[in-house]
Amino acid sequence: MNQATRLWALSDEIQQLENAIACIHEDETLTDDDREAKLEETFNEWLEAGASFKDKAEQVAQFIRHQEALAEVRKTEAKRIQALAKQAENGAARLRKYLIAQMIRSDVKKIDGVTVKVGLRKKQPQILINVPPEELPTEYVNVTYKANLTEIRKLLKSEAEISWASFSESHEYSVTIR
Repeated sequence: MNQATRLWALSDEIQQLENAIACIHEDETLTDDDREAKLEETFNEWLEAGASFKDKAEQVAQFIRHQEALAEVRKTEAKRIQALAKQAENGAARLRKYLIAQMIRSDVKKIDGVTVKVGLRKKQPQILINVPPEELPTEYVNVTYKANLTEIRKLLKSEAEISWASFSESHEYSVTIR
């Protein structure tokens, strides 16, 4: 990331941390676990060196804001590119449908062109189910179960005694940056 693309001027220390992080991410010799350990070690060393923890925490929070803003911009760009890809897919599908219709109308099954070969083949017939899935014989139905975590959380918070679920003992934290 060059200086012109930054949302604000980051201190030399945070730039050094950013460079160290980038080097670790680009190191293809590291496994994911080794990379994560090295990142944590680098971050801890950076926090312990130089300025106070409070000052460095503020710098990290500013950098987090910057990264989150950058992520939003990239998500927006990704959506734009996905929309363009969808347009191209739709255009190709329309042309494919038109080509199939014209080949059927012209009774042409195969074209050996100079750059491409085109072949028309008949697909398997589509299966139409005439009853609700619940009425199908069991050997022809796939059933999946998924826990309703929202309702289970409500039940656990109501202090009901249940043997089949509990809250974990570990606690996760989040940080708010304004």
